[in-house]
Amino acid sequence: MKPPETLFTPRAPAPTGPFAPARRAGNLLFIAGQRGIDPATGQLAGPAIEAQARQTLENLKAIAEAAGGSMQTFLSTVVYVTDMKAHRPAVNRLYEEYFGPHPPTRTIVQVSALNQDDIVEIEAVVMVPG
Repeated sequence: MKPPETLFTPRAPAPTGPFAPARRAGNLLFIAGQRGIDPATGQLAGPAIEAQARQTLENLKAIAEAAGGSMQTFLSTVVYVTDMKAHRPAVNRLYEEYFGPHPPTRTIVQVSALNQDDIVEIEAVVMVPG
């Protein structure tokens, strides 16, 4: 068996700390928590949940595609929001838009704070070609 490998793509933001954006082990890709950062500017996509959550999903998509996966091969996600009541409806709408009728499993958790005052972060496990 091949040892796990680290994956980087310029289509997603570079990590802001000492961690890999994604690690591949066999057919599984583990994607670190992605935020609403536009990789072209290094800045948040906007102040609203819709903009940040959409960019977060675009970043996840870019990493999955760089490894040969797609939105249809996501297995599981964990979504972190700073305000469940305010942010969950927008996350749900975008989740349906990006994943369609066969979404991955999901856990959504309210947290008191995220890195750099972000309001949403999503981590994922994706199946990729082996």
